[in-house]
Amino acid sequence: MLGLELVQDRITKEPATEKAKKLVQLCYEKGLFILSCGNYGNIIRTLMPLVITTEELDKGLSILEESFYEMEKQ
Repeated sequence: MLGLELVQDRITKEPATEKAKKLVQLCYEKGLFILSCGNYGNIIRTLMPLVITTEELDKGLSILEESFYEMEKQ
């Protein structure tokens, strides 16, 4: 499992709860299911199966990357 903490500012480390929710929604719309968790809901949790293929992993990471870029443009 891997957790990515989303924050508003790297200095203050204010949780980016709304951004995490938006990222989950954007990924879902593109066919990738990710979870947000943590006390503030700002942690993106990923858990890939041990039998994942390289192609599946690349596709999932591409969707995650696209969603981050799309979210930042808005």
